[in-house]
Amino acid sequence: MKKILIVGPASQILGIRIAKGLDITYYNTETKTFPDGENYLRINVDNDSLIDGTEVIIVQSTGPSSSENQNGRLIELLMMIEAVKRMGAAKIVVVIPYLAYARQDSVFRPGECKFAQLVLRLIDSMRIDELYVVDIHSQKTLEEIQCKCVNIDSMKILADYIKSLNIKNITV
Repeated sequence: MKKILIVGPASQILGIRIAKGLDITYYNTETKTFPDGENYLRINVDNDSLIDGTEVIIVQSTGPSSSENQNGRLIELLMMIEAVKRMGAAKIVVVIPYLAYARQDSVFRPGECKFAQLVLRLIDSMRIDELYVVDIHSQKTLEEIQCKCVNIDSMKILADYIKSLNIKNITV
């Protein structure tokens, strides 16, 4: 199955690097905010058939930036998922380098929300096939998700890389 990558507005550099590393085609997105504050997102494809029947990898951080907050980044992610579903993607893989609200995975006081689980259920309800997150606050948060879900441990990757350099007497 042909693979393509959608570079989310919050993960431009990482998304392009992943696409080049996988040697697959990537598409950027265009975004704007309407006068009433609503978000607009479009995947920059000339024709829906470019997505139809493909495996689509979406890379989008949901962390805040100078131009958008966590809520906006989360909405952009949902908009990208909806767009590729509507265009006929055969498989949807979502990569979230920073999952907003991941630390809100427990209730400490009456009336609080387990917002981490809510965010993941919201993403999962879009019926994606696979979800990859990086350094989630608690692995237990992922247990309720129906799709394949993987937490990428960046420290293990870094440690393995440093070990592969065969440097003597490393001090951290």
